[in-house]
Amino acid sequence: MQKRRIVMHAGLAVAAAALPLAFVSLGGGCNGGCNALPSSSVDGGDLLGAFDRDAAAVDAANDAGRKATSRKEKDAGSVDAAAPVVTTPITRPPNESSCVTPEGQADRDIKRTFGRPVCPGAEVLEWKDEWGAPRYACVVVPRGIETRAPLPLLIFFHDAGKSPSSVDKETSLRKHASRFDITGDAAHTGFVVLAPQGRAIRGNRDGAMFDVEYVAEDNVDVTTTDHFVSVLTARGIVDRRRIYTVGAGNGGLMAATYAMMRADRVAAFATFGSDAPRAAWSCAGPPPPAFVLYRACDRITPCASVERWLRARDGTGAETTGVRLDSAGRDEPNCAIDKKCTPIVGTANHRRWPKTRESDMLRFFARRALAVPP
Repeated sequence: MQKRRIVMHAGLAVAAAALPLAFVSLGGGCNGGCNALPSSSVDGGDLLGAFDRDAAAVDAANDAGRKATSRKEKDAGSVDAAAPVVTTPITRPPNESSCVTPEGQADRDIKRTFGRPVCPGAEVLEWKDEWGAPRYACVVVPRGIETRAPLPLLIFFHDAGKSPSSVDKETSLRKHASRFDITGDAAHTGFVVLAPQGRAIRGNRDGAMFDVEYVAEDNVDVTTTDHFVSVLTARGIVDRRRIYTVGAGNGGLMAATYAMMRADRVAAFATFGSDAPRAAWSCAGPPPPAFVLYRACDRITPCASVERWLRARDGTGAETTGVRLDSAGRDEPNCAIDKKCTPIVGTANHRRWPKTRESDMLRFFARRALAVPP
């Protein structure tokens, strides 16, 4: 039986020999190069892994230019414009259209609808869903998109109580969208951002959010996203091999749910401050690859809860990279002790998007694609 090797390099965990990637927690100081680190003991159980120092050179050529660039990222809004990526990504065949077990009941009581979101400098798509409710999504595209080859698509799902404008207000993804190289082709940089708007499925209490409790083909948040993706695909601006979902909190649950329900379209997904979605994988083989960012101190989605999900994914052979963060967005070796994670700090940590780790997330996406026509 071939032994799985997990290596630490430049802030990312890589599985050698194209084997499934087990969950690991990234150690600090990776901007200057990482040595292999032992697994850490954490609240909720130990995450054990075998680390091979000799395998650390697996992706050395791909990351050669990264160290100097990373040192320049001194503030949360910095953008890594020349991020080196793997020119030949790991491709996987698409799964069946939906790979989840249907469960839950649809919330058909429309308490309140939201108006057109404010998305400065972006296009706003409009549609009426199957229940007759107005739906919107903001679209950000690089300049000159009309004359360029199709680009990767990043679908961003906002957290509960937020809106599509979170892309501008809380992240640097819009800046990355104009310059970041996901494809490995310097003449083909940038990506398209699609940010759907949620619904008031719980009245006024939590504001706009996505229904992640009802897992079925007629979930209107899923079908609404399908519609908006189809609109962009029909324009010829989306590379269908490279569609990714991203979200925070409730939006992270939606990103994971949509990726599993549309495993024939989504190459990989990323979450922040989210634990296991209700959706249960039912297809043969592992679910889509995941990049999971979470805080050691989080009072909304506890660290231990996220790591139970990561262990469950690892048990299915799912390719997963988990990054445990401290309050400043640096790598943290352990989950925070409850008494040291105050409600004020833990809540603030949950709501603060980790801008400084966006480049890591995008590099993860760059290494994954679907084996479908572009």
